[in-house]
Amino acid sequence: MKKNVAFLFSLLLVSCQSGSVVFQAPNLVYQLPFSDEVKSLNPSLASSLSKKALGDLSDSVHEFPGSGVVSPASYLLAVAGLSSVSVGMDNASFGLGKDAAKDLSSLLEAWNFEYQYKEETDHGEAGEEYCRFDSVILHQQVGPTYRFDKRKQEALKSNYIATMQSSLSDYHQDAVKFFNEGLGYQITPPDPGLNRDGVITYGAFRMKDYVPGGMGVWQKLYQGKETDAYSFGSIYYPESLPYFKGENYAAFQIGVCFSDLLIVLPDVGASIDDVDFASAYEDFLSQKQNVLAMGYVPYFHLNSKDVDLTDAVAEKLTGKETFFDRLLEKEVENDLDLQSVLQASDFEFNQYGVSGESITEIAMCGSATPEEHEVIRLEVNRPFYAISLKDNFPLFVNKVVSLSN
Repeated sequence: MKKNVAFLFSLLLVSCQSGSVVFQAPNLVYQLPFSDEVKSLNPSLASSLSKKALGDLSDSVHEFPGSGVVSPASYLLAVAGLSSVSVGMDNASFGLGKDAAKDLSSLLEAWNFEYQYKEETDHGEAGEEYCRFDSVILHQQVGPTYRFDKRKQEALKSNYIATMQSSLSDYHQDAVKFFNEGLGYQITPPDPGLNRDGVITYGAFRMKDYVPGGMGVWQKLYQGKETDAYSFGSIYYPESLPYFKGENYAAFQIGVCFSDLLIVLPDVGASIDDVDFASAYEDFLSQKQNVLAMGYVPYFHLNSKDVDLTDAVAEKLTGKETFFDRLLEKEVENDLDLQSVLQASDFEFNQYGVSGESITEIAMCGSATPEEHEVIRLEVNRPFYAISLKDNFPLFVNKVVSLSN
């Protein structure tokens, strides 16, 4: 079968707005531009999207036998992308508004920007670090059965949606080439193993949030091992940070650069699987208070491949969806059912900050249908959750059971 591959892709970089915020780390104080990156998302929509995504993914996270990571961001992008080109999607169940295409644009605008920070070294040499967030939607057609309308493809360019057409034998290879070579994503898209014509939706998200000069290194014990960790405060110079004490956990937030890490630490003796991180996230945002604290968070790197999120999406569908009807060349009788939703995620927290990549894939194919003066010690020396936040929006959820993962 002759392959016809067409790329229609537009990526928006949103410039940071005026103003500044001061970030303080050991021996490091500097100014950063400040902007509300989710300004295009109204507060109720942003809150609804966050809660829905975390709730949908909670079962998948708890099912990890050890450490693992998923990305609410790429999950939402894939779902919103599917909704924006389909009729009959139950958008409300995903936390989306009536105009799913507009919601998708808001998500992409909120998660696409780049900022470079330059500083001089002690020797007068120019140093450079940067914060970057990228997101993209890719609809990949497999086989000749469902032809995309080129005029509709062009119209979707304003929503930063890419489309391409591949043969059944080459669809995955083309997707890897698109993401790895075309966009620089190093993570390999998951492969649902289609065996007949269909359409695949990818939602991809990448972030790099690095602090100039690094965040510092401190040696601490963690599960019997000596490992690098980020330290904050001391008994004599405690740090003020947002904190909330839940029934069987403590939650606190540390700043990186443009993003934050929300640490959900189970109480001593409590199992990490007994802690509902989705509820902890919501309670923390609504009830957090600033406290004086000292402690550390170990550095970690997690990589989860082919996490099955099919049930998380299938339970939300009404059964009357006409998938991709806004992309098709002409109206067709819908026989595209949900086959799989897979996610591959890679996240790292190290002495320089955080970085992460995630791709979610949705495949359809033909088928039958405390006290102010008290200094709190927050030593992360047992399994914990680490939720990466951008303007309080959850981007990655890490379940860290062992640092060896």
